[in-house]
Amino acid sequence: MAQLAIVAAVVAGAGQAYKAYQTKKLKDQEAKGYREAATRRMAAATREAGEEERNRKRIHSRAIAVSAASGAGVDDPSIVALLGDLNAEGEYRVMSRLWAGQNDAEGLQFRAEAAEREGKTAIKIGVVNTITAAMSTYSAFGGSFGGGGGGGASGYSVTTSQPGGMEIPGYGYTSTGAMNA
Repeated sequence: MAQLAIVAAVVAGAGQAYKAYQTKKLKDQEAKGYREAATRRMAAATREAGEEERNRKRIHSRAIAVSAASGAGVDDPSIVALLGDLNAEGEYRVMSRLWAGQNDAEGLQFRAEAAEREGKTAIKIGVVNTITAAMSTYSAFGGSFGGGGGGGASGYSVTTSQPGGMEIPGYGYTSTGAMNA
């Protein structure tokens, strides 16, 4: 009977360990997906920023050509101010594309780290569940944890005290009883 209890405990524990391993594996795959998505998002943001840079240069060049065609000089103060404003707006658009991409990528990286933490936590919980399932199954099949005959009771006493020695009604208790081992 004890051998059956041991076998059952091992099987129950192994089931919990396998479940934890599969959860960790799934979370690692999820994290990998988030990291790949972050890389793709940064690549897209870089392409978008490059396109905005090309637009900025094209608009600047077009403004100079229109200015020259109209007979105004490029050293005219109003043209210089207009060209400066166009350049500033173009730079703003380039940087905002990069910032948006980086912000999105950082969010995806955070999700990847969270998934990895969930996987590590699943392993820790799996260890606890493995031990609990094994002990519970062992006990259900008639195994004993008494270490020398089993079924004995050991007395216990637990006392909680009040903080700082204060007398607070209803706070603190003493519990005594027997625990089957």
